[in-house]
Amino acid sequence: MESGEEMADKFLVIDGSSLIHRAFFALPPLMTKQGVHTGAVYGFCNMLVKLLGDVKPKWLAVAFDKSRKTFRTEMFADYKGQRKPTPSELSEQFPLARRLLEAMNITVLETDGYEADDILGTVGKKAQSLGYNVVILSGDRDLLQLADEHIKIRLPKTIKGRTEIENYYPEDVMEKYMATPSEFIDLKALMGDSSDNIPGVPGIGEKTAMSIISKYHSIENAYEHVEELTPAKAKNSLRENYDLAKLSKVLATIETDAPVEFNIEDSAIGNIFTKEAYELFTRYELKSLLKYFDKSSF
Repeated sequence: MESGEEMADKFLVIDGSSLIHRAFFALPPLMTKQGVHTGAVYGFCNMLVKLLGDVKPKWLAVAFDKSRKTFRTEMFADYKGQRKPTPSELSEQFPLARRLLEAMNITVLETDGYEADDILGTVGKKAQSLGYNVVILSGDRDLLQLADEHIKIRLPKTIKGRTEIENYYPEDVMEKYMATPSEFIDLKALMGDSSDNIPGVPGIGEKTAMSIISKYHSIENAYEHVEELTPAKAKNSLRENYDLAKLSKVLATIETDAPVEFNIEDSAIGNIFTKEAYELFTRYELKSLLKYFDKSSF
């Protein structure tokens, strides 16, 4: 698949919220002489430039969460409720990231009531249906449910202080989790997710969830055969907490039909190293990134 894909034009969609958050906690803090925090934006822009050289996409879009209020928080008030407020040193960098991306003529996507994941799911599946090869980059493992024949999920992982990228097509999800991409949602419904405060079924961890889903393929089918489940702890817990499992499945399911205004052809990559971008990189003292600009073209 890789060799054929390398010949094909690719649409790269990036989870900006996830990757800026990741960069903030992975890198030392940076600040301009005027006291503007820039470390997360610097890490994100470095990653972006490296990624463009690696993937060589023809089209590019970056998705952001618009606010913490989404259709999931309407359904379950405690969704992501355990998360601490975003540090101001990080929250102030999101508008700066959007400004830099717009100066680089890169499409930015965000939609009221939906998370960046839902935007990635919507534009990724739509692009695939139109015949595009899609690459989705995110730090969020939930995106594995979107893996498809022409949708590759790329997840950065820190190993011994270095970032490496794990690539997932459906066969890779199956190899690692004993589940198809759609069954990955049912895994989350059983084992929950502490990072998103998805409750799951008490007492069922990843290994037990993998065993159940590999045999029964969905929480609904597992519940129909609940008396057969082992160990007894898992059987009793699913019987008593099936409503929690159903709620968790809805919370874990990425929306692939969100109301995103988007035309893929409008996101074709042109010259991203513009004069406006150069001036912003200079103003925010992101000096090591200036080497990518050709000032004679301004």
